[in-house]
Amino acid sequence: MAMNAAQALVQTLVAHGVDRIFCVPGESYLPVLDALYDTAQIQTVNCRHEGGAGLMAVADSKLTRRPGVVCVSRGPGAANVSIAIHVAEQDAVPLIVLIGQIERKDRGRGAFQEVDYEKAFGGMCKGVWEVNKGEELSTICANAFARAAAGIPGPVLISLPEDMLLDEASGPVAPFAAQPVPAPREADIEQAARLLAVAQRPVMIAGTALASEDVDLLVRVSEAYRLPVAVGWKQQHLFPNRHPHYAGHLGFNIPQAHMQTLQPADAVLALGSRLGDVTTQGYQFPSAPRPAQPLIHVHPAREVLDSVYRAQLAVQSDCGAFLEGLLRHAPVAIPQERAAWIARTHGYVEELMRWKDLLADDGVVYGAVIEALNRLLPPDAIVTHDAGNFSAWMHRYFFFRDRQLLIGAEAGAMGFGVPAAVAACLRHPRRKVVCLVGDGGMLMTGNELATAVMFGAKPLILLSNNGSYGTIRQYQEKKYPGRVVGTRLANPDFAALARAFGARAWVIDDPRQITPVLQEALSADGPALVEVKSSLTYISAFTKLDPAAV
Repeated sequence: MAMNAAQALVQTLVAHGVDRIFCVPGESYLPVLDALYDTAQIQTVNCRHEGGAGLMAVADSKLTRRPGVVCVSRGPGAANVSIAIHVAEQDAVPLIVLIGQIERKDRGRGAFQEVDYEKAFGGMCKGVWEVNKGEELSTICANAFARAAAGIPGPVLISLPEDMLLDEASGPVAPFAAQPVPAPREADIEQAARLLAVAQRPVMIAGTALASEDVDLLVRVSEAYRLPVAVGWKQQHLFPNRHPHYAGHLGFNIPQAHMQTLQPADAVLALGSRLGDVTTQGYQFPSAPRPAQPLIHVHPAREVLDSVYRAQLAVQSDCGAFLEGLLRHAPVAIPQERAAWIARTHGYVEELMRWKDLLADDGVVYGAVIEALNRLLPPDAIVTHDAGNFSAWMHRYFFFRDRQLLIGAEAGAMGFGVPAAVAACLRHPRRKVVCLVGDGGMLMTGNELATAVMFGAKPLILLSNNGSYGTIRQYQEKKYPGRVVGTRLANPDFAALARAFGARAWVIDDPRQITPVLQEALSADGPALVEVKSSLTYISAFTKLDPAAV
């Protein structure tokens, strides 16, 4: 039976293992929607904004380590999904973006909602294709999947002229053979093992290319080599935070004392990290381009290696395979100085993450909510979080353990938290999913709570409401003290808003409410929101405003 290009496209998605598409429907790709109607293998999750749909696809990709798929309409829909494209590029997440386009005969005439997607997105995407022959669509789609996942993963975009989707097509195209990541050379493993075994003060930096399935292996290597492990930006789940070898989180605005603790390292193993400016604190640890200490840089993507850093040993390899190789060469003896180094690195972090029972006159210190989560969250919980100063409390005081997972946007995009939580609930319906979000991010994509209700997702949203764009307010006070403009917020009754969507809701305005309210909210069988009336004075986990300025 003959099929059209839209049907061939959907069947190609099925062949690539796609089981969920996030979208906002549009007339420019109606034939694709119609083909999805007949395709039980793919769940179509219709969202309330293209930004939310795209961020759900990014989060789903982070959870599955497969390309996420989002489908949006031309023009305004394409503009709205651009935030997800940017996040996918910054976070190295494979993302397939399908965008409707005007009819082929009208291209180049400035027609209604016409956009040149190559010009608009070429700088952020690994590939942009506009398909002018329906018979080529399936092949281009298969090529796009391969491109998105190869090397440094990222977003790709396929532009779909609406009349092309009705062209006759021969059928779906199976996945292209994936380019295998080379196995680490035995000589490289032996060299790395020798460097780590003889160093007095080595440290490992674990990054995004390390799979959560490799955490147990990472712990075994750390213990075999007596090797402290620091985690890159928003990757705390990669190493148990209470382990005596945990050397902390290398995130934004960490204390200078943390860097001073790590600076005496005499060997650095960067495993799966691109060593971006946040993780390296502005390319200072390790210093670029030539580190002060021997650097072993291991990453699956060849283009990461030697692009910014001149490593003593650069190894293109799957991270798990490299760890297995290190285990085979585990040292018999460790330098005596290593015990003091471990005590130094973890001791600093242990003290930094110790909760201080802070109280404020202008609201609840959000860190107290995080401290309670340490006690109440199950060992397989998934935490999604938005961008903003409120998240510093989690980065400082939450101890990730067991199978707990952190999903955040390294790109720092506000609005990521709630869509990511919805995607996580759909992917793992039996795990507790908690979203940490501020009042700013909540009103960017919090409308996706409607999507959660519609599809039976059950996130718990812990909303920090301090009436401010807190991060920018903090910078204002630092650079232009007393000159507050553009950062004050007038907020709705968030609990009432959540109830209007069909979620349960609570308000915390007294620290004594934290534990009982969280216990009740965590046991809710459905979407839930807890609004925390947060202190603006305690604007972040590392900064306190002058109460007179609040």
